[in-house]
Formats: sequence, structure tokens, C-alpha cells
Amino acid sequence: MYFSKQDIEQRRQRLAVKWDALLQPDEAVLVYSGDLIFKPGGLDQTYSFLPHPAYYWLTGRRREEEVILYNKNLGWVEFQKIIPAGDAVWEGERNDLLVSEKGNAITELNSFLVNNKFAQVYKLGQVPGGVTGKAFDLRTALDQTRRAKDNSEINLIKHLAQIATQGYTKIKEVLQPGITEKDIQVAYEGEILRRGAHTVPYDTIVGSGVNSAILHALPTQKVIQENVFVLVDAGCDIYDYCVDITRMFPASRNISSQHKALYQLVLQAHTECIALSKPGVFWRDVHNHAAKVLTEGLLQLGILKGNLSTLLEKEVVSVFFPHGLGHLVGLRVRDTGQEENLNPKTYFGARLRVDIELVENYLITVEPGCYFIKPLLENSEIQNKFKEDISWSEVDKWKHIGGVRIEDNILITQNGNENLTIDVPKSSEF
Repeated sequence: MYFSKQDIEQRRQRLAVKWDALLQPDEAVLVYSGDLIFKPGGLDQTYSFLPHPAYYWLTGRRREEEVILYNKNLGWVEFQKIIPAGDAVWEGERNDLLVSEKGNAITELNSFLVNNKFAQVYKLGQVPGGVTGKAFDLRTALDQTRRAKDNSEINLIKHLAQIATQGYTKIKEVLQPGITEKDIQVAYEGEILRRGAHTVPYDTIVGSGVNSAILHALPTQKVIQENVFVLVDAGCDIYDYCVDITRMFPASRNISSQHKALYQLVLQAHTECIALSKPGVFWRDVHNHAAKVLTEGLLQLGILKGNLSTLLEKEVVSVFFPHGLGHLVGLRVRDTGQEENLNPKTYFGARLRVDIELVENYLITVEPGCYFIKPLLENSEIQNKFKEDISWSEVDKWKHIGGVRIEDNILITQNGNENLTIDVPKSSEF
């Protein structure tokens, strides 16, 4: 099993310290796993159940209609769904308990709450409506606690990275002009499923040629041509834990000097930003460094013009690097996020998914990119705004390339970081 009873107990202890500082003795917190969602018009069919990550993290259980309760005096009390014996006819023995500790029947929850006469009960997890007041503070404490990955989580994510490595190796074996983007998807996903992955954590992204400039390009039947980039952004998932990786491949060995120059620029930003990612560093500063590297590189390539400091001040790079540098990853592809940041700021035109100080055992993606995105480059407002800063005639010479993104999953360690996806192959043709 991936998690032990001790793993779960240690997670709860870490959280209890923070919750005890917020809760009164007569208050309780409920964390709900969530309910099945029926498919519209599907009669008795439901979507595959995904437990709320907070509930799953606290219990190791993946069943619907369950709740875990916390109170300073009572500690942790579980209320679980009893699976009817007849369901085994259709489902067999359900393999949805990574940690199996017997709790109370979920039907006993209401009477338990009445008998204990809690002054206030706060509901978290998969519950309808917004979370405000103390419930917001409790959820924030929960999110911040589970951002730091424990050893069992790290080991699982490393295992996922090994599986993904095999998938990307398969891509290198099959990639050649004449196959389709869809063929790349099938080769990758088939390989990781054979190696033990349960699924992919997000729709596999494959973009060849100009499609590599589409940030979330879904693979099509487009035939891959000679001398183009192929961008693959593909992950690997076991029980909702995942890796999120992007690699660039040349469709043929005689890739152009323009392709190589753009790749080397993004690789420089990628390498330098990984080196900066360590405890005590604010993520916005790492993102800003990527923007500066890309701005200077685009200026040297003649795509931007003018004074570097002016280009940085005007945030011109946002036309070519329109997204944040990365996001927390691990338990789901967008891990805990930063819902407590109610007034997010933008940096070089991008709103960061997390505007936080990096802490030991945080796991974050580093994924700088540089793209020639048609809707941005052909936008009249952007053209007018940056008419003195972008060499539009030079841009026309680069549009056919599409874009470049390189992404790895970086674990923040005590003195620096560890690249958990470093073995996923990068192309040697650049």
C-alpha cells in the first residue's frame, strides 16, 4: 500500500496543532468526501468518483458519502459508508481503501452531532456553498498543512515519475514525420498504463508546428511534418497523485537554427529558475526571473527592440509568456492552490496560481514557455500598445515555429531542491 496508518496519524497530528489554535472546545469540524454525480440522461450511471483531496489526505479512504470529524476533546471520529453486499455483484470487491480503519456508520452522524451539542460545526471538503469566517481559516490551515509532502507522498510521486519516464521514452521511439498528434497520445498513454499508471491527471497535450503555441492543445489527426516542434505536456496518475511534465521534441534531426535558439532560451530560463527554487524564496521572484531571462533573450533575437529596462517595465514579455511559471502539484495536478489569497496580483502580466514563500517539502512545477500565439500577435490593441517595443516584421518570421515549454516537478528540500522528473528524457537534437 502507498500509505500506512502511521502516515495518516502523522498528518492528523500536524493539522490538529493548527486547528487547536483556532477551535473552541465545544466546536467541531466536518470534512466531507463528497457524493456521486449522476450523468445527465444516464439513468443509473455516475461519473467516476473522486474524493475531496482534503478528506482523502486525512483518511486514506476514497469512498463517497463519508465524513471525518475533529474536535479538540474527542480527536478524530470517522463516519463511513457501509457498502451493501449486493453491490459486489456489479463492482466486485472495491479497491478504494488505501488505509482501512473501521469507523462509525455514516447513518450515525446526525445523532452524534445532536448528542454532543456542539456550539458550532464547520463544514469543509466537498460541501456546497462558499466558506467564510472561521471555516475559511480552518480550510486555510488544512491547505497549508498538506502543501508539505510527507515521505510516503514523495515516494509515490517518484514512482509516478519513473512511469512517466517510460512514456516519454516511448514517444522518442515512435516520433517521426508522417504520424499524427493522436498517435503520440496513444503511444504515451498506452505505455504508462502498461507500466502501472491508473490514468492521466489531465487531458494529454500534444501540439505540432503552430499547434505548439496553443497552451492546452488537444491532440488531433494532424500529420506531423518535417522540421517542426512537437510539444508534449503529459502526466501520470495513481490514486489522484500525479506528475505534470512538458517536453519538446523535433520531428526530424535537421531542425532549424530558429527552433534551436528558441529552445535554448526557454531552457536557460528553466535551468536558472530551478536553481532559484529553494526554501525562503518567494515564488513571484522566481517567476519574475523567468520573465527577465525571456525578455533579454527575445531582445537579443531581434524580436523585441529598444531598452531592456523599458521592456521590463512595460511587461512586453507577457505577449510571449502569458502564463505563470508554475503551480503546486502532487495530490491532483493543481494541488492545494492558494485560496486564501483573496487579492491576487499580476507579475509581468500573469496571475500566479500561488504567490507564496517556498517551504521545505513543497512540490511545484517549473514551466517557463515562450510562444508565438496568433490571437495575441494579431490583436490590434496589443499591436498598438507595443508598436515601439516589438519588431512586428521579425515576429512574422517566427510565427511558424509555434512555441516552447519545458516543465519539471521540483521538490523543495532543506538546502535547495530535487528535480523529481529529471530522468524524463529531453531531446538531444537542440
